Amino acid sequence: MIGFEKSINNLDLKLFEKISSQTNDHDKQSLLACQLAARELTEGYNYLEIGSYLGGSIQPHLLDEKCLKIYSIDKRPLVQPDERGVDYTYRNNSTARMLENLKTVAPEQIEKITAIDGDTRSVKPSEIKDKITLCYIDGEHTDEAVMGDFKFCLSVLSENGAILFDDANIIYNAIAGAIAYLKQNSVNFRAFSLPDKIFAVEIGDFPIHQNKAILERLLNNYQGYLYSLQSNDLYRQFVNKKPIRFYRKFMTKIKGLNEFD
Repeated sequence: MIGFEKSINNLDLKLFEKISSQTNDHDKQSLLACQLAARELTEGYNYLEIGSYLGGSIQPHLLDEKCLKIYSIDKRPLVQPDERGVDYTYRNNSTARMLENLKTVAPEQIEKITAIDGDTRSVKPSEIKDKITLCYIDGEHTDEAVMGDFKFCLSVLSENGAILFDDANIIYNAIAGAIAYLKQNSVNFRAFSLPDKIFAVEIGDFPIHQNKAILERLLNNYQGYLYSLQSNDLYRQFVNKKPIRFYRKFMTKIKGLNEFD
């Protein structure tokens, strides 16, 4: 545990070394910062993850003795839709494969994992037997699915906790919907983005933003801002191609959108 304490406090990427993760290094450190903050605010925390694939983002929580329980919800589809308009294929996507991977990380801790095959449209909140402190949404990247995942997390979250979204640069409309939902229902929250594409929502009195590691990322939030814009720059490149650019210029001129008094 002493080695883990040093690693988590240093946001050491070696905590992810045994299982491949689709998150980049900045995202991994942002996730570790959120984990560090959550464990400092509680004597012990419960973790829920939606969309686990190989188990890469579970491994730091599996190693953490302060993480009492881990829930993984994943429908395990071969093909998954996405807001980018491309379906993504996940071969050999099974819970058994994930658990075998995680046994290489901490075999003595594997019993604290409850893996549920399904998505939040079919899984009942009652299947989550413990109040959750920290949720991580990284399942189907469509606005409808992400919004459903968010409402599910909200229903099983402790009075004070946090919900994290991965790939905020893709599912930003769903995140906007989630924020609107919180406002409409008078839920006390704070929200912020972390580099490169993690979006965090604090629910109730759960100030993970006060953690030094997170605060440092908030003060240098140019990383996530620029990443999000540049990752979507291909759309700007597309609409600036000749036929579309000429059409845009024509419509702008007709409507007088480029003229100012």
